[in-house]
Amino acid sequence: MTYIVLARKWRPMIFEDVVGQEHVTRTLTNAIAQNRLGHAFIFAGPRGVGKTTTARLLAKAVNCEHQPAVNPCNDCASCRAVTNGQSLDVIEIDGASNRGIDEIRNLRENIRFAPAASSHKVYVIDEVHMLSKDAFNALLKTLEEPPSHAIFIFATTEIHRVPLTILSRCQRFDFRRIPTKTITDQLEKIANTEKIVAERDALLLIARKSDGSMRDATSILDQLSSSVQTEISVKQVQETLGIIGEDLYFEFTGLIQQKDDSAILKYAQNLFFRGHDVVNFIHGLEEHFRNLLVTKAIGNANAVETSDFYKKQYETSAAPFAENDLLHYLDILVQNEQILKYSEHPQLILELLLLKLANKPLTVDLETLLTLLKNNPGAAPTGTFPAKPSPPPSPGDLPVQPKRSPALPVEDNSPKKPQKPSSGENPSPKSEVTELKTPPPIRSNRTNIPKPPPPSPKTDSGATEQSVSAEQTPVSLRMISDQWPDIIADVKREKIALASFLQDGVPSALTDGILSIAFDPKTSFHMDHVQKNAGMIEKVLKKRLNASFKISCEKRDFEKEGIQKKVPSPEEVFENIKNKEPVLKKIIELFDCENPD
Repeated sequence: MTYIVLARKWRPMIFEDVVGQEHVTRTLTNAIAQNRLGHAFIFAGPRGVGKTTTARLLAKAVNCEHQPAVNPCNDCASCRAVTNGQSLDVIEIDGASNRGIDEIRNLRENIRFAPAASSHKVYVIDEVHMLSKDAFNALLKTLEEPPSHAIFIFATTEIHRVPLTILSRCQRFDFRRIPTKTITDQLEKIANTEKIVAERDALLLIARKSDGSMRDATSILDQLSSSVQTEISVKQVQETLGIIGEDLYFEFTGLIQQKDDSAILKYAQNLFFRGHDVVNFIHGLEEHFRNLLVTKAIGNANAVETSDFYKKQYETSAAPFAENDLLHYLDILVQNEQILKYSEHPQLILELLLLKLANKPLTVDLETLLTLLKNNPGAAPTGTFPAKPSPPPSPGDLPVQPKRSPALPVEDNSPKKPQKPSSGENPSPKSEVTELKTPPPIRSNRTNIPKPPPPSPKTDSGATEQSVSAEQTPVSLRMISDQWPDIIADVKREKIALASFLQDGVPSALTDGILSIAFDPKTSFHMDHVQKNAGMIEKVLKKRLNASFKISCEKRDFEKEGIQKKVPSPEEVFENIKNKEPVLKKIIELFDCENPD
């Protein structure tokens, strides 16, 4: 006698034998018992969950000779003909090979004829989503108003590809993936009946590998029963199906806590030496972290589909991890799965991925840093950093000498001012330019900034210098240089982009009402932008200094001439803050941050 594989031998013969689809079989048996059976059904769901089997059971039940009956008797001629695939009134059509309009036209012609030997003519179309658009359209009228003896049963694994016009004319039943425990119980029943010796944990592993498909699980059991002479063990299942043992994943969990990069690299090399598929390993690692997350969330491993031995291990291994850490691990794995799958250097990508997982900062460490930020008086302020923070004092602006007693006048420590002409007039612009050529301009010390001059003696006309009108107030290059950060701030209120370009410039000369602004050749683009918008800068200068100037830009080599910018760039500000704040520096190192733009 020809050997019949277990998947066919154990195909359900009554509705109660259909595993894991009670919500479907209950509805169908009630409809048959109440004589309220429809004329068109569509069964949707994953592979191997009982769609075609249920369609055959329904066809046998409506044509069984022992009526009224909910379940087929499987003894009458009609039931045996359907079981053997010899019934003239139960027509099974493969939608993939009969997808054209001609096949559907033949179906429409033949459906008008009465059944040959049964009460109903049943059309079972498997993989109905493969029919062409024209074939579906040709079927619409017949499907909506078929002859009283016709019943349509469609089966598909891709319900989204079936047109809504077809779905609206059918009763839809969604078949579910069968739970792992249910498959394991059924496999154990089959093994006991077929005299197959197998460990319960081995059957559980087969059920997990089948991904909810009873047919796949039965086929795997059939394969293992042929390859194993004695008992089917967990190790034999792993070797036959190429399944990576859970001990390997628990080993990696331990390496994560140790943060030993050399041990992780050896671990990745061993994976390749053993011949494990890296994509399967990543899928298993995702499931492993998912099980750890479930265990951590509910407090035990009862919801994890594994043996009792490994459930205890999950409860022990999940304790050191926080839920946020496990979620981050899963996110990293999902993001890198496709990269690893299509990479030409999978070993390198796997090693980098495992190192990234192991060196990810834990939530506990981050909470410690945040606490340190709050409690450390010298820490950077909480909240987001401004896009362009206010500039800190430049090295030249810091006081050189220690603080003096308040009793000592500040003027005593400052360098002597240049002597004014006896007439009380300001120095000529020419002398101003000559003074700033050597040493290089802009190197000033804030401690040397002169305070507002005291009231001067009265002039011959009897008026003091303070009584001179604002338009006549003299402005020097030093005064402009000292107020340059404030000037840029005023320009920023008018136009942010212009201020960002202007901060790369340095006031270099003031001659005959013309203010020259020096730019390094590296920032020539910024210089051009400032020159084009000189009018706005001139208005700001007039408003702040009560004096009118014309703006002229020039190129100067800052490095050779030793010129320093008065306003540092955001990158320089950020680097300065980072160097002064160890907590902020540690956060940047943990998250591999970059300087802000």
